[in-house]
Amino acid sequence: MEFLFLLLVVLLGSAPDPRIQNDFANLADRLSSSHWDRARLCLTYDEPLSHLIYAGADFILVPSIFEPFGLTQLTEMRYGSIPVVRKTGGLYDTVFDVDNDKARAEAQGLEPNGFNFDGADCGGSTMPSIGRSRLGTTVGDWFNSLCKRVMEQD
Repeated sequence: MEFLFLLLVVLLGSAPDPRIQNDFANLADRLSSSHWDRARLCLTYDEPLSHLIYAGADFILVPSIFEPFGLTQLTEMRYGSIPVVRKTGGLYDTVFDVDNDKARAEAQGLEPNGFNFDGADCGGSTMPSIGRSRLGTTVGDWFNSLCKRVMEQD
């Protein structure tokens, strides 16, 4: 059996640090000319668009360095998107890594429900989590079971 795997990247949001926001703007310019069909960066706050992204995504990366509570991961799970989050604050409190957090999830009366990572280097630190997320095998029982689990958790 052969599967077609398409990776589409969407970035929605803004950075409070003007230097980082400028880096995002430069990246958006580069990607719009070279990968306009596979990448879209919307560097603003847009609540209605965020819900469309949640509903259409398989995985959502939340690389926040500081997140006291975090609604993004909770909202995305309700839509059935799998969270890939940095181990910080409310993100770590609510996302239990499917490979490494079974005991921590059970202590909360839950099951593992996503992926988490350490570090501040988005590219280097998240790649192990994203690689473990089995991006090339999002069809099948494992993925469907995980989507159902995240939608049902309180």
